[in-house]
Amino acid sequence: MTDAKLIHSISTRPQSLFDRVCNPTAGYCETFTSPASPRKHWQSIMQALEAMGPDYLKEQQLRAMRRRHEDGATFNPFEDPSEKTSTWALDLFPLPLTSEEWHTIESGILQRVNLLEKILADVYGPQELLKNGQIPAELIFANPNFLRPCHGITPAGNRFLSFYAADLYRDTNGEFKVYRDYGSQPAGLGYALENRIVISRIFSDLYHTTQIRRLAPFFHTLHTSILERNGLTDKDPGIVLLSPGPESRTYFEHALLSRYLGYPLVEGQDLTVRNGRVFLKKLAGLEPVEALFRQVADNVSDPFALRRQTADGVAGLVQAAREGSIDIINPLGSGFIDTPVLSTFLPSLCQLLRGEELLLKEDPSWWCGTADGRNHVLANMTALLVEQALDRSAKYPDIHDLQAAITSAPHCFMARQPIIPSNSPVWNDGVISGQSTLLRVFVCATADGFTVMPGGLAITADDINTLVGDSPERQQSKDVWILSDLPVEPFSMLAGLKTAAEFNRSSDLPSRVADNMLWLGRYLERAEGQIRLLRSIFKRLSGEARLQDIPELKFLLRLLNAISPASGEIDDETIPPYKELMSSLHNALYTRENPASVVAILWKVQEAARNVRDRLSLDCWRVVNHLEYSLASPTADPLELLEDTLYNLSAFSGLAMESMTRGLGWRFMDMGRRLERAMFHTSILNVGLPMVCDESRSALEALLEVSDSIMTYRARYRTTFQLAPVLDLLIVDETNPKSLAFQFSQLAEHVEHLPRQQRRRFSSLEERLALEMLTAARLLDLTDMNCGYNSTTHTHLTDFLLSMEKVLLDFTQQITAHYLSRVPTTPHFSTYNSIGGE
Repeated sequence: MTDAKLIHSISTRPQSLFDRVCNPTAGYCETFTSPASPRKHWQSIMQALEAMGPDYLKEQQLRAMRRRHEDGATFNPFEDPSEKTSTWALDLFPLPLTSEEWHTIESGILQRVNLLEKILADVYGPQELLKNGQIPAELIFANPNFLRPCHGITPAGNRFLSFYAADLYRDTNGEFKVYRDYGSQPAGLGYALENRIVISRIFSDLYHTTQIRRLAPFFHTLHTSILERNGLTDKDPGIVLLSPGPESRTYFEHALLSRYLGYPLVEGQDLTVRNGRVFLKKLAGLEPVEALFRQVADNVSDPFALRRQTADGVAGLVQAAREGSIDIINPLGSGFIDTPVLSTFLPSLCQLLRGEELLLKEDPSWWCGTADGRNHVLANMTALLVEQALDRSAKYPDIHDLQAAITSAPHCFMARQPIIPSNSPVWNDGVISGQSTLLRVFVCATADGFTVMPGGLAITADDINTLVGDSPERQQSKDVWILSDLPVEPFSMLAGLKTAAEFNRSSDLPSRVADNMLWLGRYLERAEGQIRLLRSIFKRLSGEARLQDIPELKFLLRLLNAISPASGEIDDETIPPYKELMSSLHNALYTRENPASVVAILWKVQEAARNVRDRLSLDCWRVVNHLEYSLASPTADPLELLEDTLYNLSAFSGLAMESMTRGLGWRFMDMGRRLERAMFHTSILNVGLPMVCDESRSALEALLEVSDSIMTYRARYRTTFQLAPVLDLLIVDETNPKSLAFQFSQLAEHVEHLPRQQRRRFSSLEERLALEMLTAARLLDLTDMNCGYNSTTHTHLTDFLLSMEKVLLDFTQQITAHYLSRVPTTPHFSTYNSIGGE
């Protein structure tokens, strides 16, 4: 066909969504062999996407975005976890690969991972490659990725590399090449799983009518291989997933893998090493850990042996590994294969150790540690990319100082030719365009060798520097579909459970988790109490009445000052002008620098929820995510914002009450709610009692409204508001979920179910304190309480409230000392004048 005929055929055919995706001039196009000629394995997928139309695809893009937001699929590019995170960017269009293409990748990756494991075994063992000159000394002794304290350690099953990942790209000829290896803590496996979950739901028909290999068998193989390597069973495997915690940039992935694989998500402070063994610190005692799926970097895994000031690792972990008492996935020191310059030696090492050519090659690279390599790099610096050779995270010198840096420390630098990766279609704002693409694949060790996950994580970006850089918040990802020539059998992670497990209704949890569950409950209740009070104030300010004509306004403002002293020091004696009052209320609602504001407390809710993410159901987590709207909407109508936020908090409370099993996690969270609610009501009663008769009878109604008990009162008493019935309802009525007596009874029940390490003849101190509060409430006589002068009754009630404040503080401190002091607790704060916090 002549050029004129080709142009005519393109111009006269129907317009396609993929018209803007054409064969790039320099790179390989994943979709087309030439303009208007899609590759065979893309044709059915393109037809299905074309049939959906742009409007439908836009709807699905929004649906996928909502789904990821509800799942909490985020990437945190900030060091401060309280900053707003970036939603994990997922492109709608998958990246399909044929079975022949996948066979090429699989063969090359299996060869590579076997080679790298042999190198690791030698480097941390006899070091014959070093002695014989196949690996230079600088690659080991000047390499921060080589952990000298780990030399001589033989990992479980002799597997020096039990989990591995690599980034691949296609060159201009369509040949797959390796760009980077990952051994220390390969990231992306959880995001690949999230991508598959979302895309398979968004394009359910297309997914199930296309023969796509499933990911679940790989996770099953990973889990089974850990069990077999350590002689464990599914009954009580003793496997944990170690994460740096919510401050990690990829914490969502850690929580997802923990939930999917069924491994408890732990942090360094949850583990301890005793007599060469690793234990998980739980409320009931120490529980042995047999295997540790590590998501922390090599060099911070053991602050004692590696001399690092960090809380991410476990002191003594290196010694435990040396004694062979734990299987660490990946073994400590496996980050040696992350060394960039190691790839320049792989072709020769493959010939030496395996007697064959390296199947997956890399573009030419030169190490400045040799004279020839250094001379070539210095002579071609403008045409090459100069990189750190040993430590990818090391500071890169200024371009003007680069030549001098290479000359002074040549072993620290290498150079490679710029890569030109392939181009794949992405959906951006209703338009399909092409972006540069990398493919990350994952491998796990098995009893018979290694297995490759049939899929992976495709990463795309507008430019190559962003694609290969460390800026995931500027990248997008894709689900990778490995097409099969044979029908694909459905597979579930539960398919291997042939026999019923023994029933188990006991529960235990780490002290850190209990601490965060307790404070999650406290922050939820603290936010709810503050919101109900502010809602009562804004309701009255939204009417037509003048400020001085709202009799209970002074009363409500005094309550606000009592529970939120940093709210702006509102004058509750003389009502301030409207603008000044609204400014102070705005501070109590929106100002994050004010630790007692609603927004600040909601941030604390999210922070505590992130710390126990693996303990919350997806529904609970979605409700927590919806709180972001409250955090990000300072210009919204205050009353509407308060109503919406209270709705979300009530939804969480309902889920916790109806969906959470009554284990220790729920008990500590509910105990936190009961403590906070008791403190809140004790505080407002103590402050409001002298005012309910002196200021206005409408103050009683406002007190019931803030306490969320006004409907109950009206249903019981069809009279005006009277002091004695109101106080009875709010203090001693155990059928009212908002009363003090109800909170005390719930606390007494909770402490009876807390774990005990030994049989006791007497009640614990926290049990006695809970019983003391409940008994005091039950014995309180409010019969003669009225707005007339009765100093004895009023004094007795005031003494009771002050006493309860002190006992509540003692109870909280005792719970913390008894159950939560084994680990450093999260810094928390209290909002009440007379009631302290931890």
